[in-house]
This record gives sequence, structure tokens and C-alpha cells, in this order.
Amino acid sequence: MTSYSFIRPQKKPIFNLFSKIWLFFIATIVLLFAAANFFVEFKSNSLRNETQILKQKQEQTQEQIKQADELTALLKQRRDSANEIAASNAVLKQSLRNLLDLVPSSITLHEISMDKNSLVVKGTTPSRDIYNMLLATPLKSIFNTSNTSFYQLDSGWLNFISTNKTDSLEDKNE
Repeated sequence: MTSYSFIRPQKKPIFNLFSKIWLFFIATIVLLFAAANFFVEFKSNSLRNETQILKQKQEQTQEQIKQADELTALLKQRRDSANEIAASNAVLKQSLRNLLDLVPSSITLHEISMDKNSLVVKGTTPSRDIYNMLLATPLKSIFNTSNTSFYQLDSGWLNFISTNKTDSLEDKNE
């Protein structure tokens, strides 16, 4: 075999130094992109989980707000009822005070029963005339119907039971 060269041929590498450097840079960039992609996916999943947790907390908070609103409405209703009862009691107290102011000293009351639309008065009077003049007239001006029953006592005085009723506007509306 004849050779035309003075040096012995050497084997050429498949990748020279320049190609190796480029391959190293390409591999490094691919690894960096893979790491960045992994980081972005991890953060994305983390944000999805946090979003779901926050949605659940928001729903719970909305439910608590709804329950608080219902409780507030109930408490307002009870407060209004209590105010109505207090106002009704004040009116009732004033009415009783006015009624007791109407009773003359000659008539003795034993019992007063008051209902929403009626009043029952039991007591003792010296005579029917005194009762009719001093107590029956004011009662008839307040109530729509007024009935009185008298019972003679051994002392000559009279026991009476006066039943007085009024037609309230509420009964007419019902």
C-alpha cells in the first residue's frame, strides 16, 4: 500500500470541540427550560388548590352571612314584637290608671279582669243610682256594650258585676 502522506493518519472524532461546546449549551438550555416548566406547573397546581380552598371558604362565609342575616331578621322581628308588647303594656297601664281614677270613693272594687276586648269589674256600691251616675256612664263611653248585674247584700249595699266589651278594629279586619 502506498501512502502519499509523510504523517500517519489519525482518527477524526465524531464531535469536535466546537460541536461539543454547542451540544453542552443546548443540553443546558433544555434542562433550564424543563426546570422552569416544572416550576410553573408546580405553582399552577398550588394556585389551583389555593383557589379551591378560597372558594370553599367564600361559600362558607356566604352561608354564615346568610345565617347571620336570618338571625338578624328574627331578632328584629322579636325586638319589634317586644316593643309592641311594651307599648301595649304602657297603654294598658295608662288605661287601668284612668279607669281607677274614674272609680269614686263610695264604690269599692273587688276584682278587675281585663282581656283584649273586654273588661269585667266586680265590686260593691251603695245604690244603683250612684253606680249608674259615677261609674256606668264613663264605662259606656269607652266600651260598645256594657252590662251590669246587681246582687243585694245583707247590709243593704249592692254587689255588682259589670261586663264591658268593645269591637276592636283588628276583629273587623279579620
